[in-house]
Amino acid sequence: MKIDYTRIYQKWHSDTPEHWAHMKKYYTRILQEHLPEDLDSEILDVGCGMGFALMALKDAGFRKLVGVDSDSGQVESCRRKGLEVEQTEDTGAYLRGNAGRFSLIIALDLVEHIPVSAQLEFINAIYGALKPGGVFLCTVPNANSVLAGRYRYICWTHHSAFTEHSLDFLLFNGGFQDIKVCPVELFEKPAKVWLPVGGARHWWAFKLVRFFRRLQMMAELGPQQGRGVPLSLNIMGIAGKS
Repeated sequence: MKIDYTRIYQKWHSDTPEHWAHMKKYYTRILQEHLPEDLDSEILDVGCGMGFALMALKDAGFRKLVGVDSDSGQVESCRRKGLEVEQTEDTGAYLRGNAGRFSLIIALDLVEHIPVSAQLEFINAIYGALKPGGVFLCTVPNANSVLAGRYRYICWTHHSAFTEHSLDFLLFNGGFQDIKVCPVELFEKPAKVWLPVGGARHWWAFKLVRFFRRLQMMAELGPQQGRGVPLSLNIMGIAGKS
């Protein structure tokens, strides 16, 4: 049966210039320190959605950008923005057909949509599509976060959430050895954090909740282990191909 993923995607995303600007700023912030220096590097966005990350990369000056997605509505949205995006029902076959091509592959909020039994094969196909020295970046729901249950089940097509250990395990067994897992925050600290305005109040409520979550981790796991657990709603895996 054909699934219209746009039904749930549009709960959080709209195809408007205002939302484009917001999402481009977010993706620029989380991706910028991991991008290649060469602006002619070939970059692939797997599960590119409406193309927000591709737009951020295009604005950063990258010239060889490709996206793939299985949803026809989202592919059409990307094409209206002038992005090179291909609709594919078999992403694994696409990756295997482009072995050793890309310097960077990103899969943002995608891996959790893949059945657990197929995740290793998918990551291995990503590995194969990278050039030697290439990098894979992915973001996934963080099972350590205070809203882990909501983010695991917020979408009917989610199959899993991850800890820093399970994401490392997946990437390693998919072929990668140079692996780092780090937190990904959805918003930044306000510039005027001491002023009694909405953004600052939200920030301090957020910091208070995080403080008690950290105490919980340290109490349950011990101080040494508990201090290092990432607590953000998402985590990012950065994996290099040797």
